[in-house]
Amino acid sequence: MDPRVDALLDEAGGAASRAELLRVVSRATLDDEVRRRLLSAVFPRAYARPWSVDDPSVRLRAALASTGGDVALSHVTALEQWELLPVQDGPIHVTAYNPRHPRGVAGELVVHRTLLPLGALNLNGMTTVRPELAALTSWPLLGERERRAPIIEGSRRKLFDTRRLADGAERMWWIRDLPALRELVAQIAAGCESELELWGYTDVFNVPGLDDASRQVIVEVDGETYRLDVAYDEEMLAIELDGRKYHASSKQWERDIRRDRKVATLGWQTIRYSHDQLRFDVEGCRRDTLAIRRARRRLAS
Repeated sequence: MDPRVDALLDEAGGAASRAELLRVVSRATLDDEVRRRLLSAVFPRAYARPWSVDDPSVRLRAALASTGGDVALSHVTALEQWELLPVQDGPIHVTAYNPRHPRGVAGELVVHRTLLPLGALNLNGMTTVRPELAALTSWPLLGERERRAPIIEGSRRKLFDTRRLADGAERMWWIRDLPALRELVAQIAAGCESELELWGYTDVFNVPGLDDASRQVIVEVDGETYRLDVAYDEEMLAIELDGRKYHASSKQWERDIRRDRKVATLGWQTIRYSHDQLRFDVEGCRRDTLAIRRARRRLAS
């Protein structure tokens, strides 16, 4: 291989566009490298060493090089890069800002076109759209069970700008099943960080007598800040939705006890419902919470 080509590929992470290669060698030299199978086309106008064409990182770089211009990894590919979705079989998705000649490859490369500036970030050495945009644009591409997880996990990990996420959900009127997306984003904006919390709000405590709770109430005790999942302000009753399906570690258990003691000094009583109780004994959770609310009101009168 021509040493100039070799050096450029090393610098570019294993893949380079034809235009980039022609800046260091002549057209004849480049075509000769391809003819001698020292270079292989990964995607149109993007080349790599033959033994690297199946390397996932090289293919991502080749996808960007093939599209050219202001381009970034996007949609489900960006979610994979942000580690909000497991790596899946399927085409690489990129989005290009007003590309002149967008050209994908059926089943391998999907090129999306946008007339809005990308505002992309450098992630693992590759230009990638922001996680909020990736989660929103991937919504119609994923199944009903898959598409919620990246939004919830991205929020939990503090990857998202919540305002940017909400603005995007309002602006993207063309997305399929938009009401469900906007409802989820509103719940995330209210502070939900797990499917169990969402389940609690929408399927457990959403009945008369229990639907007047405040969500994600912040309290401060001795300079420490705690968040109450569900709070009934009048009775100062806090409900914690325990997402741990199995027994917590002793350290976590001690932290929970200490937390409950701390908020109790402010007058809050804390009730914890386990994962299985919330999922499989909804009526029991409702019945107990209503009874405790009534008891707290009697004691306060």
